[in-house]
Amino acid sequence: MLDEEKIRLMTQVSIYEKNEEFGSLVLARYYREDYVRLGCIKTILVATVTYWLIVAVYVFYRFEEILREINNMDYFSVIGKLMLGYVGFAGIMFIFAFLIYHIRYQTAKKGLIRYNRNLKKLIEMEERDEYEQDVEEGLVRVSRSIGGDDPLLDETLMGGRSRQE
Repeated sequence: MLDEEKIRLMTQVSIYEKNEEFGSLVLARYYREDYVRLGCIKTILVATVTYWLIVAVYVFYRFEEILREINNMDYFSVIGKLMLGYVGFAGIMFIFAFLIYHIRYQTAKKGLIRYNRNLKKLIEMEERDEYEQDVEEGLVRVSRSIGGDDPLLDETLMGGRSRQE
């Protein structure tokens, strides 16, 4: 006999696992702070590489002008402007990364809570079915003398058969 509730839960759990295999389920391994920190660190590293690549492309593009002006340059002001630009760019990217990773974690957490709730229900149903099957096969002894004579206990655990021990 098929249990429709169990099939529905199994389908929901399976669909979630398939769709979120590399998303929310990976995210479940982290605490929120750790996930946000890791995302921010990755963003800062990528922002650093990106900024200095942009500077390098700009230098190569304006190479002739830079060579002509190289003797008249104030190196400290150029380095100061480059570093100020880097700090500003990295700061903006850090703020965006913090917000995006925080929101992503909060959104995924709601789905994970629903997934865990369905998984817990499914496990409880499976344990109940296994217990009832063990009782029917006689692998679990049910004694009426411990808790008194309870006809409801007899019906549920022994499938309606009464058993004297």
